[in-house]
Amino acid sequence: MTTATTPAAGGTDVQPVSRMVWRLTGLPPLPDPETDAADRLAGLRVLLVNGDPGTAAAVERELKGHGALVHRGAGGAPADAVVDLAMDPAPAGGQPAGAWDEALTETVAALRGVYEDWAEESDARRLFYLAVTHLGGGMGQHARDEPAQPLGGIWAGLAKTLHREFPNCNARVVDVDDAARADLPAVIAAELGRTGPIEVGRRGGARLTLTPVEAPVGPPAVPLGPGDTVLISGGARGIGWRLARELAGRDGAHVVVTGREPFPTGEEPWWGLDEEGWRAFERETWRLRDPGTPPARVRAGLARTRRQWEVATHLTAARREGLAVEYAQCDITDPAQVRDLVRRHGARLAGVIHNAGVDSAARLPRTTDEEIRRTVRTKIDGFLNLFEEVRRLPLRFFCSVGSLTGRLGGMVGQLGYAAANEGLARLGTWAARRADFPVMTLAWPTWDRVGLIANFSAALRYMPALDVTEGLARWRAELLAGSRGEVTFVGPLGKAIDPGQATGYPVVPALPGYAAAFPRIFHLGATTAFTPHARLTTTVTFERERVPVAGDFHVDGVPALPLSVLLESAARGAEWVVPQDFPTLRLNRIEGVVVPAALLRFDRSPLRLVREAEGAHEGDAWVVRVRFRRAGDAAGGGREASVRLVFGDGAPAVPAALPDVPRTTTWRSGSPYLRWRSTVVPLGVWTRDASGRHVAEVAPCAPGDLWVTPHEVPTVVPVAPLENLLRLWAGQGGPLSVTSDPLVIGQLALHADQRGPCRIEGDAAVGVWRVTCAHTGEPVMTVHGPPGPLGGPAPG
Repeated sequence: MTTATTPAAGGTDVQPVSRMVWRLTGLPPLPDPETDAADRLAGLRVLLVNGDPGTAAAVERELKGHGALVHRGAGGAPADAVVDLAMDPAPAGGQPAGAWDEALTETVAALRGVYEDWAEESDARRLFYLAVTHLGGGMGQHARDEPAQPLGGIWAGLAKTLHREFPNCNARVVDVDDAARADLPAVIAAELGRTGPIEVGRRGGARLTLTPVEAPVGPPAVPLGPGDTVLISGGARGIGWRLARELAGRDGAHVVVTGREPFPTGEEPWWGLDEEGWRAFERETWRLRDPGTPPARVRAGLARTRRQWEVATHLTAARREGLAVEYAQCDITDPAQVRDLVRRHGARLAGVIHNAGVDSAARLPRTTDEEIRRTVRTKIDGFLNLFEEVRRLPLRFFCSVGSLTGRLGGMVGQLGYAAANEGLARLGTWAARRADFPVMTLAWPTWDRVGLIANFSAALRYMPALDVTEGLARWRAELLAGSRGEVTFVGPLGKAIDPGQATGYPVVPALPGYAAAFPRIFHLGATTAFTPHARLTTTVTFERERVPVAGDFHVDGVPALPLSVLLESAARGAEWVVPQDFPTLRLNRIEGVVVPAALLRFDRSPLRLVREAEGAHEGDAWVVRVRFRRAGDAAGGGREASVRLVFGDGAPAVPAALPDVPRTTTWRSGSPYLRWRSTVVPLGVWTRDASGRHVAEVAPCAPGDLWVTPHEVPTVVPVAPLENLLRLWAGQGGPLSVTSDPLVIGQLALHADQRGPCRIEGDAAVGVWRVTCAHTGEPVMTVHGPPGPLGGPAPG
């Protein structure tokens, strides 16, 4: 959603990415659990899953000691929290493939058990999922981390995607070092029941999280050319095939690509068809199908045949072009087949790229356990099998193909895929400590219509796609640089970011799309209830020390929040309540403004307001109704503000009338009830033109003067023009001032950004005011407000 002043994030389907690595940064220490544990844990119904019996029993005792109600296993009893001990530290002999299966199955069973209740929950403060990993306390990223259980990343990826299944689940994955592991029950009791960072490390007594940092790729350091062999698992299709052609064509390498199925014989009816011929084959298959065959079976058969056709088409075309690309049948999850494959090519092997992957995108109730296992098995067991066979070879690089679904959480239906990819990235940090060659994991966004993506248009809601040419250039550069560790390629943050993500990850200026995303995150507040695409309730806090403009405006002698700032909060809050298809919407107008003046007063600091935003379609427009009340006041009380925000491109058929609400008018001859000091908001000088209209020119109010924040927060609402109009209406500056309470405005129609000084002109008799750019005359805003000034001549 966009506003009159904010361009659409990700305005095109394909945009450049930034290369980012994730560094450990400190988190504030927690309060003594004994001081706040009762509020967080007393009465909390906890489902405890996985873990060895001794550890689980100790955790149960600890939580019960703080008043939690704990039950073990995925039994179906009501639960407010799932504490997942995931996998115990690995035995000294190493971690065999498939070791994750039993624990992950128990996790999935627990989530299935709570699904119906958790998916419908709108209270953002009730549900919690906490998983424990044993990667060294630094999520495997610390130079001295020694992962005691390298497979814990599976649960990290799962935790980061739970909000797509349960919008109000507060997920956290806690990674521990040896010291924290020894005190694990207390660590869990301290971290459970809190919102905030999704990833928390406990290392050396400190709390840590991961923060993105932009970093350039290193210079070329790895030779690659004729005589070298590169093995790409699953490389006969998708992005793997694009890279295979690049390495064979540009570097002259011999590339071996793999697939589970045998190479076609050439006798198939689709052999040699081009794309148009394939479509004709599809149509004929549907025409000739047995009427009793379910359509799903026909689609599955065609998908399988399509994969075979792509493999055959790719390899035959490469051979015609003289490219040294070879196909090898190999199920990468079968250790014996991998062993045989590496033995056939090991002598010339310069690099391995683990690209194989599968994804069955569906919400958890429509996904089978076996589909989840297959997704995880292909990434995780495939990696373990390959690494075991090559780790003693003199490779120049080992590259895993990951996804941002692991690092940032997946989109709807990608719970297993996110688990597999984050598991792969964390596993890579473990492998790097056991190899003499560089081990890297490259986490990609969606490629432009290439690769494992079932719904390309839906993927664009999360982040624009990566241009294939750019992606291949970046991929090749990483290989030739011999990069190490996890490298992510991040495009502008998309529209589908939700409140849980906004507070769960560090949002820093280095992130692409930061300028568009940060203002609504800044104004989000503390979420208390959320129903996607319908409503959001948050508590927004205004501290006088952090809102300098609060000292610029007074209500009855008390510092107060300017009305324009409240409307800014309403507009930014409305940006979180969007239609299901996440269209690009423009804030067209703000209507029906009703604000009791006393609501704005800082009777004490901070001022805490409950903001409720509820959205719905009204004809072609998307309308969000926003209400404010003081925290602690009951809904519907006397001190409640309300406003309508209309998103769309059409102009209103008729200007909105003033809200018909009872008002009290107060005249004063002394200190005005509403007073502007004009130390922050520039003061305009009102005059009359030849026709008797009020005219003023007003300089813009710099966003940096509104908020104390290290990063600029641009405004949707033209603050200075609106505050000067309010001052005019109150008649401040004449012999009398007047206040009509509550403050009401019929409509603010937003036309364009305020980029410099504005000219305000209007007819006080009818209350219509036009704000234009003082230099160009371009319309900025039209305001339909009360007639004014009501009290004496216009202020000068």
